[in-house]
Amino acid sequence: MTTSIERREAPWALRLLPPFPAIANRILALASQESVGAQEVGALIRLDPSFSAEVLSFANSALFGARCKVTSLTQAVALLGMNRVKSMATFVAVNNLVRSAVRAAALRKVWVHSVVTAIIAEAAANNCRLDSEFAYTAGLLHNLGILGLMSAYPEEYTRMLEVSDDFGFNLLHTERDLFDIDHCEAGAFLAREWNFPETLAVTIARHHEEPAANDLSIGNIIKLSWRLTDALGYAAFSPAKDWLFEDLLAYLPQAPDSWLCQSAEIARETIRVRLAASPL
Repeated sequence: MTTSIERREAPWALRLLPPFPAIANRILALASQESVGAQEVGALIRLDPSFSAEVLSFANSALFGARCKVTSLTQAVALLGMNRVKSMATFVAVNNLVRSAVRAAALRKVWVHSVVTAIIAEAAANNCRLDSEFAYTAGLLHNLGILGLMSAYPEEYTRMLEVSDDFGFNLLHTERDLFDIDHCEAGAFLAREWNFPETLAVTIARHHEEPAANDLSIGNIIKLSWRLTDALGYAAFSPAKDWLFEDLLAYLPQAPDSWLCQSAEIARETIRVRLAASPL
């Protein structure tokens, strides 16, 4: 499998985007250091009130089963783990880029779809003995290009989504017609511009490709996971092809029913917790 994509010049549709938030970059850099502790990361997170609230709410949710209420960011970081904190920091930062510019309904659909995709991808990767944390991050950010285009052209892009849904237009073709780039290419560009791992950029670039049978790779799991998310009723927009839930399950190894049901429950709880912490 190819693990790189051709670099391209900054597309005009993304030239007005602000840089990746400095606080998120600092959190990601610090959390990536092997010797760093939860106290140091917690102290940095404290500088961002919205992220602090989300981390605490998530740590206190039923998902993690803490025996007593988590009241400090140090405790929360230790409970969640550095990889999950990095994923959350990235997604919260990207959401904050677009939240002030985009109508809540449009952003919420993309946000919920991304969260459910991340949870399903994490469970599928774990079931296949792959890197579940990377799968979670890739699922969370697979529609990074949509958020970028929404941020740059909030009214135009939101209206385009509505028209595409109403008339059944192919979203990728419509994006290229209006913005000279589709959200897969836009997401890969932003991932590289913001110094995310190259493997993440490639996964984002190719997530709309057709899934393949018997392909146990993170890229293929993401292709399946966002389609399963749609089939569960969490679609962000009308897909070019309606996949049947049963057909998608046939691509997955080892009787997925149990972990898929658990993933759906986790997704519902995660969405409830995060909307309570930072409603869109």
